[in-house]
Amino acid sequence: MPSAIRNEIKIEEERRANKLFIFLFFVSVILYDVYRFIISPLIDPDTTMILLNESKELIPLMMIYAIEFSLIPISKWFSNRDQPFATKYLFFVVFMATALITEIFRYIGTDEMYASGSPVELFFVLFSPLFVNKRFYITVVAGITGKYAIMGFLTMSPVVVFPILILLLFSGITFIILNRFQSYLNTIVKSYEQAAHNEKLAFIGRIATGVTHEIKNPLTSLKGFVQLQESEQTYNPKYSKIMLQELERLTIIVNDLMVIGKPQSINLKPINLTDCLEYVVSLLQQEAEHKQITIYTNFPEEQVQIMGEDVRLKQVILNLVKNAMEAMPDGGEIRLKLVNDRDWTTIHIMDRGVGIAEEDIPHLDQAFYTTKENGTGLGLMVSYKIVEDHHGKIDVHSEVNHGTTFSISFPILSHSLDNTVVNLASYQGDNGHTL
Repeated sequence: MPSAIRNEIKIEEERRANKLFIFLFFVSVILYDVYRFIISPLIDPDTTMILLNESKELIPLMMIYAIEFSLIPISKWFSNRDQPFATKYLFFVVFMATALITEIFRYIGTDEMYASGSPVELFFVLFSPLFVNKRFYITVVAGITGKYAIMGFLTMSPVVVFPILILLLFSGITFIILNRFQSYLNTIVKSYEQAAHNEKLAFIGRIATGVTHEIKNPLTSLKGFVQLQESEQTYNPKYSKIMLQELERLTIIVNDLMVIGKPQSINLKPINLTDCLEYVVSLLQQEAEHKQITIYTNFPEEQVQIMGEDVRLKQVILNLVKNAMEAMPDGGEIRLKLVNDRDWTTIHIMDRGVGIAEEDIPHLDQAFYTTKENGTGLGLMVSYKIVEDHHGKIDVHSEVNHGTTFSISFPILSHSLDNTVVNLASYQGDNGHTL
């Protein structure tokens, strides 16, 4: 997994952990203070209800709450700057500092027995594995232990020994949980990385097998006809024509592979989609007539503009129209229709050919997937990629022996974008070819 992606995942997980951490922190603090200042005095009649009668306790308590609640927007600020890891330290340091200062003012210089222990401190210890971070765990244990050591030294009270022992006991349990978390997560990460590595190897194997198969056939033909001409020692135009066709097929395969593997910049600018369609129709008209295929067009009178790259869109349309022609070996008709609605401009390419089986349609955008005997399995994949780079989409509706409709949709060009040029990462295509 790339380090950038891994860091982004860690940041997102830390944000989720912070939300739970902050919620549980305030629940612990509020419940503890409700018990101390309201429930406990009601249980013990000899205890004064501090919140109601002693403002000297209420004022510092409200100040502490104000400080702690002010940490929420600060933690949000850290999170927005992709530094959510600081939140847990921020809450812990502020809580421990306010707790230590409060206890120093309460017990130093008085005869009052030091009363130690807070469930909020246990909250920090028990929930430190939530972040799967040993550094935070060590900070929590060292910070709470240090607070009790300081108060024990200042008050000369042996009472602090008991909470320190309890703290160390719970810390040991927490450390075991933390180690188990880390071990479990490391196992998952290794399994994921191994699976990703195996998937890459499998993909490379499929690509190599597909390329070898596609290139081997025309190379075998070329070798055979070269040997025939050499043995006959005469020039045979028939052989040359077949060899040129095989060389052209090799060129198609190589060009389509370049689209897969060679990132290029794509320059999107306003283009006339009607012109693209009419160009392709004129280009294929003679071939269609030779195959007894009639191409019907239905385009709006007004110009239809989208953000695109002229050459690549022609390649897509050429691919799909030639596919439609090949789907009708005995002739027929192809209909090209251009439709505008509120948000999309859609090209419908309809044929009356052999159709595509329903189970094959979801795989049409996959490399080397083809239902044709002589198909490369790359043409449609390239077309899908080009349409995606133009922020468009392709929908396919087909019925075996009744025909197929390819619908290519592009976002409608806003008038405010008439002179806008957008550069996007894409892939370099070449002449339009079919599966």
